[in-house]
Amino acid sequence: MQCHIKMDTSRYTRQIILNEVGAQGQQRLKDSKVLVVGAGGLGCPVLLYLAGAGVGTIGIVDNDTVDLSNLHRQILYASADIGDLKVLAAKRRIKMLNPDILVYTIATTLTPDNVLSLLAEYDIIVDATDNFDAKYLISDACIESEKPMVYASISQFEGQVSVFNYYNRHTNKRGPCFRDLFETPPPPHLTQNCSEAGVLGVIPGLLGCFQANEVLKLILHAGEPLSGQLLSIDCLDNTFRLLNINKKTRAPLIAKTLGAMTTSTWHDNDWLSPDTLHEWIATKEQFQLVDVRDISEHQQDSLGGKLIPLKDIIKRQDELDASLRIVFYCKSGVRSKAALLTLRSLNQKAELYSLEGGIERYRTIYPDELYSFVS
Repeated sequence: MQCHIKMDTSRYTRQIILNEVGAQGQQRLKDSKVLVVGAGGLGCPVLLYLAGAGVGTIGIVDNDTVDLSNLHRQILYASADIGDLKVLAAKRRIKMLNPDILVYTIATTLTPDNVLSLLAEYDIIVDATDNFDAKYLISDACIESEKPMVYASISQFEGQVSVFNYYNRHTNKRGPCFRDLFETPPPPHLTQNCSEAGVLGVIPGLLGCFQANEVLKLILHAGEPLSGQLLSIDCLDNTFRLLNINKKTRAPLIAKTLGAMTTSTWHDNDWLSPDTLHEWIATKEQFQLVDVRDISEHQQDSLGGKLIPLKDIIKRQDELDASLRIVFYCKSGVRSKAALLTLRSLNQKAELYSLEGGIERYRTIYPDELYSFVS
């Protein structure tokens, strides 16, 4: 027993000397049980850092095998692991890093029938999946099981991270859940995984590290978790944004400054179809078209209109003509939806639309049209 304690002290000495950790915190880490759902780009750094920190029991859920295309971002694996189940290859790697922890592998897909039983033995659930169906399933199960969910998502050069269903011991209340951010899944044509949209290899590494940090904070009762807040990161322009999430309205709240919240609500009829936009342009309807992408995207291809990047939508709101119908568009519809919600929180009377499917879907339907349309 004494030898075991001595080994632990030597392995973890750099974090034990932290006031927020100490011997008691290290024991909390050893006693904790964390389930990581997904052993891909996000799950790999999460697993490495939780194992390195000394989290005593780690479960891994994934039914996929290692592919050559995974290796640029899924840092647990090597060429020799190609074809192996990810959960087994992941276990081999993290046991090499820390042989003193327990690692359980579950080579299956989450379903409504097995999710509650898989979550039952763990204290914290990490959502490292890459699809909306799994995220909603995990979130609903965490609510049912009263467990915190550490969430992240990535695409291309961007990512988001948050902590859902967190129980605050001081207020005796639970924070927002995933459905408070996205009440219902978006249409399938508006979502893309990494194989479709692409991703720079370091992006899931960065977001996975943020997830691991949130897990360790929860275990150690250190600092403030990202409960009620969504950290959004754009690594192309090094922009970090905090979006506040309101539990009651079940919609994202975009803050002017940290702590200053605005409320908004999304309706299905806020989507404007490409056909309707095409008709409005052709018949010269009175409306304002606004591109909320970055300037580099706008210069490569656009539908015209005014360029106001999403990050500037609040400070440039005076450039929006609320006396007209306003149509926001972006690449796929995600940022334009956020822009609509932001402006609605500032002006409830404005008639606002988000182009469904964004410029990508519009160009698919109308590939040969060029516009010099100016609002």
